[in-house]
Amino acid sequence: MIKGEKRDFSKEILNFLLINPSGVTITDIAKGIKTSRTTSSKYVGILEAKKKVATEQIGAYTLYYNVQRGLIPKVVTLSFYSGLLKGLKEDITEKEKFKKYGKIIAEFMRFPYGSTIPDIVLPKESSTNEKYLEYIGDHISILDFVHEQKPKITTKLMGEEALYTISDIELFDKSEHFDVHYYIASGFLEKIVSRWFPKAFCNVKEINIEKRFVKISLKLN
Repeated sequence: MIKGEKRDFSKEILNFLLINPSGVTITDIAKGIKTSRTTSSKYVGILEAKKKVATEQIGAYTLYYNVQRGLIPKVVTLSFYSGLLKGLKEDITEKEKFKKYGKIIAEFMRFPYGSTIPDIVLPKESSTNEKYLEYIGDHISILDFVHEQKPKITTKLMGEEALYTISDIELFDKSEHFDVHYYIASGFLEKIVSRWFPKAFCNVKEINIEKRFVKISLKLN
């Protein structure tokens, strides 16, 4: 930008949202375009009124999107991913090895999408790790990014460990190969959590395709 030239915050925000199609928070926008949260909120509000920006509530967060974002139709993603999982199952017989792929994916993705984990639930700020485990439970449905409808999530806390039950998984009606997805997802989650808890261990405890549920445990220490 030329010195003295007035910034076009609306344009900057829309461009930032285009390159972050999975959604971002006001804080992300402010950091991304190097301005204050107040300014970001003001112009996002203007863009919402003009129907150029859409929102979605994810847990405690509000994510913002450019309504012109170019995303691949979910049906195409679903078909591609199903074929990929089938191919992986044919080459890999030990399902725990799928966790490796999830850990690699975690190096390229943020959790939750478009935001960072708030300090209040992190170990250095909280006297208990239950808030952290509950927070993960509130956002764990994000791991099922290919779902057409969000599954139900229940969290059972057991000290430094939590058991997450993901039920009403409609993907199991579409393909038997989606069981592999949850082994990949467990590796993803383990890698993310290990940034704060180096000894974290995430494991698929049970998968029932017929009854459409999965149980995943997460142990912090």
